[in-house]
Amino acid sequence: MAFSGITYRTASNWNSIIPVTSVPIKYLEIGTFYGANLFSVGNSYASHPESRMYCIDPWIDYSDYHEYGGQQQSIHETFVKNLDSSGQKDKITVSRGFSHIEIPKFEDNFFDIVYIDGNHEPEYVAEDAVLAFRKLKSGGWMIFDDYGWHGPDMTQRGIDGFRSAYHKRISQLQPIVETQVFVQKL
Repeated sequence: MAFSGITYRTASNWNSIIPVTSVPIKYLEIGTFYGANLFSVGNSYASHPESRMYCIDPWIDYSDYHEYGGQQQSIHETFVKNLDSSGQKDKITVSRGFSHIEIPKFEDNFFDIVYIDGNHEPEYVAEDAVLAFRKLKSGGWMIFDDYGWHGPDMTQRGIDGFRSAYHKRISQLQPIVETQVFVQKL
């Protein structure tokens, strides 16, 4: 695959926490950017031909999201090129929209793994987690990216709020791996 764009962390960070198996999975990614993590999941956790991957990203500028301002259209165009060259297009469903609208469209108890890396404001992180938790299977994994990003008042506050509110329904794992937090639904 000829990948273009920025790569931060990929699913290889998860190997010490979540074992890669050969069974088909259903995977949801909230916040896809150029697609590096999505495609790494397709090459590892979702490598089974019957696996299905879903991603949600608006790829637009809006008032509550200032990251990559003025670059969203270009990032989306590059993502589409990456998708076309990934060899995984047939098992990926792309939702170009806002997560609070797109997540509720999925069945409850549908996903094996949910990765949250959307809007980094704490209320959006917490909202994504609450909405996606209903869609996660029992025993499924939820992974939050960028814990501590821009200090304790951003993603960390949203992640900690979710973990505190759902503490009876999740198994929390430590340590944090490369700024990523892992929880498993009980």
